[in-house]
Amino acid sequence: MRLSTCLLALLLAACGRTEPQGPRSATAPAGAPAPTDAADPAAPPAPVVPAAPATPDERRVLAWLDPDSPAVAYMRLPADLEPEALGELFALPPRALALLRAPLSLESGLAALVGPAAPPPEQWLARDLVVMQPVLARGPYLVRRLLAPRADVEAWLRSGGMQVDTVEGLAVWTPGQSAPEAPVDGAPGLAPSLVFPWRLVFLADDLVGAFSLTEMGNGLGPLTAARDLPPSDLTRMIGEVVAADPALLLELYVQGAMLHFDLSDDVGVAKLSLRRLVEADGARSLPRHDAAGIDGEVILQPLGDVADAAAALEARAPAGAATDVLRDLYKAVAYSQDGPVVRGRLQLAADDLAPLRRGGGR
Repeated sequence: MRLSTCLLALLLAACGRTEPQGPRSATAPAGAPAPTDAADPAAPPAPVVPAAPATPDERRVLAWLDPDSPAVAYMRLPADLEPEALGELFALPPRALALLRAPLSLESGLAALVGPAAPPPEQWLARDLVVMQPVLARGPYLVRRLLAPRADVEAWLRSGGMQVDTVEGLAVWTPGQSAPEAPVDGAPGLAPSLVFPWRLVFLADDLVGAFSLTEMGNGLGPLTAARDLPPSDLTRMIGEVVAADPALLLELYVQGAMLHFDLSDDVGVAKLSLRRLVEADGARSLPRHDAAGIDGEVILQPLGDVADAAAALEARAPAGAATDVLRDLYKAVAYSQDGPVVRGRLQLAADDLAPLRRGGGR
């Protein structure tokens, strides 16, 4: 399924358009009007962004996006942030949240598989990655760069009970059916396929793909399609956005009718962009790297009444026993109707990100 011309134009416009009322800040009262340049001609310049653009090496993962996938994301978020928590804050539907959940699931599984025989996976898996949900796939597909030599990674996989086969010219690693050896304390180990229900494929010496063991056939279809077919309009657009925006941390698109827990109607499109935000340092407007925050914008296309959807999103609150800090963050996201879509915006200072970090006590 490919994006229609009208829908693609809508998303392209959303990428480059500025919010007329300005973004709401989590540090300001939720009901306060957002500041605008016109309100104070002498106001200091807007926050500056010191982050470097994604390098050509970091953008290599984009070449492996399935051109027919209706759900894709590029991310290079800091390791201590929980992507799923950020997605929940910005009211993403479950199908989109599944993309953000996949990287941590892969890292956790790898850590359990290789154990102390290898460094933690977050040390040898690069932060830049793509994740997608192909049309007929049972789970998400990921592509990540390796920061360790391939020989070392293969040795760690082999020690965890992984086995390798050559499929369509690619080295595919699959968990074995039994534990390779008993743990040091003598307790029986779990089968690798239970600890790590993924297959890994080396797309290059420093590039690895991952997908579920339950995929039909050899599971390589979406990756070989990305290798052999021209990119779709959507995947080409993501590449252009990533190359042009030095502050980009996450660019996510999901299309197709999908359930949304906060709305009575389904959503047809969900888009989330996260960018690094750094406060100006005095009159010189120099970047303060210790004050890095995030500027987030979500776009949702409700399949029902757009005004009702915007009102429902403005009134949403976190589920469960959330902390007061997290409830305040949810209230701070500013939603408004913008033609056929609802746009939400929030700027998060460094301190605001505390409950969204791993172990942040959400």
